[in-house]
Amino acid sequence: MEIACVINGRLAPPARSGRSGGLRPGRATLADPVAAAEATEAMARALEAIGAAVESERDGEAFFAVDGLRGICGGDSAGVLAAAREAVAAPVRIAAAPTRFAAFAAARRGGDGAIVSPAELGGFLAPLPVSTLSIRLGGLEREGRDLVVALERLGVGTLGKLARLDPDQVADRFGPLGLRALALARSEDEPLRPRTPHEELVEQIELPEGTAGQQLDRALELLVDRLLAAPQRRGRTLLGLRLGALLSGGGSWSVEQGLGRPSASARVLRTLLVPRLEALPGPAEALRLRALGLGPPARDQLEFSVGGEEPRRRRLGAAVREVRATQGPEALLRILPVDSASRVPERWAMLTPFPEL
Repeated sequence: MEIACVINGRLAPPARSGRSGGLRPGRATLADPVAAAEATEAMARALEAIGAAVESERDGEAFFAVDGLRGICGGDSAGVLAAAREAVAAPVRIAAAPTRFAAFAAARRGGDGAIVSPAELGGFLAPLPVSTLSIRLGGLEREGRDLVVALERLGVGTLGKLARLDPDQVADRFGPLGLRALALARSEDEPLRPRTPHEELVEQIELPEGTAGQQLDRALELLVDRLLAAPQRRGRTLLGLRLGALLSGGGSWSVEQGLGRPSASARVLRTLLVPRLEALPGPAEALRLRALGLGPPARDQLEFSVGGEEPRRRRLGAAVREVRATQGPEALLRILPVDSASRVPERWAMLTPFPEL
């Protein structure tokens, strides 16, 4: 299998001598971590639009298998890379190789458009410095850097020298992380883990100046209601969320929240997300909420019946979905109190989508 690596160079500074450059969002021209995540998501979706099954675990990079796309992209790997570059429509470096790690190294060091064949793989990796490994080992980046420093002090400065070491000796001296590094140096890598494509589900709300405390909680409540009322959700549950904020003083903040089990309950989402607002580093001018994954429809979940309220709740939720499907997401609204003490009437209350219960 041939694997392509796409790297958005705006999301990370150039690699520094003696250590892997990697992709460290927030330290280069794109200093905004939320913007970096959004740009990476847009890149992944652009690749999925041409039929690629994308794996993307770090801001600014994405991997996909080339083999299945040759037939619709000119019949060769160069055509696939060209189609991917055109689809992303952003300054990127892209390369292909038989393994994920080799494709990453080719994109960072071999130049844009580089293609490493299976016959060239060993010769391509051997002269590369061991610092290329540091952010590709999994776990903490610091542990990878420490391993690289230790190898260099022992005179193992290239991947070729590392590949010639005995696995037992490497395991005895460096443990599982050392064995992982040895496998990468020997062109052994794990198969791709493509994500499941899903429709974009994101909502954002602009905040008045000085919003804090209970007002911020109310804004989050409004955001959750809007997300759950979005037509593209189609009644499905959520698997994870990313809560982000644009800060008034510049920059941004974000945090990811797993749900443990699929849920479409506004109460559950608010319970999990409201405590996260305490970590907000400063006043915010906007809040953004994105669904990281969609699960099965809410009606497929098992529910415990409590007295006579549960059947009524289900009927009311079904009625809300029916009205919203025929009349639109804004057909049913409720009044959400925001700041009754404000001198500005527009801040007293807001209209928010009626929950599906």
